[in-house]
Amino acid sequence: MARWEFRRIGWGGWLLCSSLMFGACTADDKADNSSLDGGPADALPSDARVAADSGTDGGASGGCSADTVSACDYMSHTQAAFGRRVTQSVTYTDVGGLPRTIELELRLPMGAADGPVVVWSHGGASGQSDAASVGVEWGEVFVRAGYVTVAIAHAPRTRVEYDGLCAGLDWGDACGGQDCAQMADCAIDGEPGICVDGGCRFWKHLSWDRPHDLSATLDWLSTEATPGGRLDGIIDLDRLVYAGHSAGAGSTMMVAGATRLIAGADTLLTDPRPVAFISASPQGPGDDGFTEGSFTGDVCQTLAADPAGCLARPHLILTGVGDDTDVVAENRRLAFDLAPEGDRHLAWITEEAARHTTFNYGVDACERHQAGEGADPARCEAYRLWLRAVVLAFLDAHLRGDADAAAYLASDNPAVFSGGALSWEHR
Repeated sequence: MARWEFRRIGWGGWLLCSSLMFGACTADDKADNSSLDGGPADALPSDARVAADSGTDGGASGGCSADTVSACDYMSHTQAAFGRRVTQSVTYTDVGGLPRTIELELRLPMGAADGPVVVWSHGGASGQSDAASVGVEWGEVFVRAGYVTVAIAHAPRTRVEYDGLCAGLDWGDACGGQDCAQMADCAIDGEPGICVDGGCRFWKHLSWDRPHDLSATLDWLSTEATPGGRLDGIIDLDRLVYAGHSAGAGSTMMVAGATRLIAGADTLLTDPRPVAFISASPQGPGDDGFTEGSFTGDVCQTLAADPAGCLARPHLILTGVGDDTDVVAENRRLAFDLAPEGDRHLAWITEEAARHTTFNYGVDACERHQAGEGADPARCEAYRLWLRAVVLAFLDAHLRGDADAAAYLASDNPAVFSGGALSWEHR
């Protein structure tokens, strides 16, 4: 399992080192992305990027069979070494008129030039402040396949900030009123709420904030990608995927066109800029404001200025039978089952050992499960191989127009690769 080390190189610059992949790491290993800390950024030398020769065409050939499982893998034709990590604060004015600041971390492949982009949102309802800890596991996969990765830390709100948001939305009744010391103290007429900084609340602010944070992030990236900006020549925002895990997947669903009940009102918070989405462990109907109509697109159709944008873009969903926390795993897959037909894929792992964090590309919970069952922990790494294959094929197909990747998505190779333990479905 990789061990991560973060080394600061100059003001604002970070080098990411993985002992599994790279061994010793020094300042000489960093990419020269110029100064993202100030001034225009020069594109990295193109010869730092290498084409991968896997000996196959990404696993989409007729060589894939139960007898030749290794030929059923998908390997991206693009590989890259890690370049710089850059932290950036972005501030925008929320609907309550208060400034909201979020932290981003840009992870740049060496050789990034007009590179496609993956933006990642983390799970959890309480928020995070440190972007360096967001999406690290999947981030390694994305960057090594040549994708510029942007991790968003969706900041928690203080009570004053929460009150300001409630006032701006005119949602006073949903904001409670009484003080609370802990979650158990927060209820009105038997209806449970959440305790935020000593105040009782009845909706999760990050359900509102995440899509707005994403839009503010894309606004900042767009500004920096203009001529003379610090990302000029480095990123291509016409090739952008928005991805996330758990509550972060709830945000990807919303931005794609799934409506959500927030403080009792159907809310639509789409953004047209992502060309495709990856939702790892999404919520389903009845969870945190999602309804059946959220995923069919019916409610979106009644609210959207452009109904053609309702859940119409390509979407990959990752989940499985072991993906249950306080949410039943089968409910998560309804985000796929109920959705309109189109370029939509589901990777459903049929084994209990693939836990909730497995779909965040983690292995710890899976290994604990295997230890408790007296089973082989190596199975956890197999899950990651299967998920990596479909995720990279999805990215390469939609952000690079790779024909091999598209053929892989259309094949049954992912299921064969897993020996049938991964159900590969389409709508």
